[in-house]
Amino acid sequence: MTERDAQLLAFYQRERIEDQLRYYRDRRDQFDRAVGQALALSAMLLGFSSAVGALAGADSGWTGLWTTLATVLPAVATALAAYTALYAFEQQSKIYGDAIRAVHAASRRNPPPGLGDGEPTGDAVTELVQRVETALRQEQSQWGQLTSDTQIAGPAEE
Repeated sequence: MTERDAQLLAFYQRERIEDQLRYYRDRRDQFDRAVGQALALSAMLLGFSSAVGALAGADSGWTGLWTTLATVLPAVATALAAYTALYAFEQQSKIYGDAIRAVHAASRRNPPPGLGDGEPTGDAVTELVQRVETALRQEQSQWGQLTSDTQIAGPAEE
């Protein structure tokens, strides 16, 4: 491998592959946190709604407040679940995780047969770049699939 090929490989590895993987990991972690936060908040709201439902049934001076909260809290939990589904946090996290795995697999150096020391040749560097760029294009195409799967309901037809 020439010095120029080695420089290109090091630059590409650092500035394209590692940078893209860092971005994918950050986004995946962000969406994983969003899913966890939404689930925790929904569980908390439903737990509170159960408690205020029990309090609403009790004969106390705050019955109107408990009845109102017993009605509002489940509606808020439902709105939160709808928000979470609308933004598809879980699906987005999965897409980023799939992209991480694809880029890792594509960026592995596969030396040509018969190359004893495993040092990549210029052709091997070109092949590696092509594999990684193909994996990145496939990740981009998954976003189109996500948006086509996430249908927004229009007005009801009569």
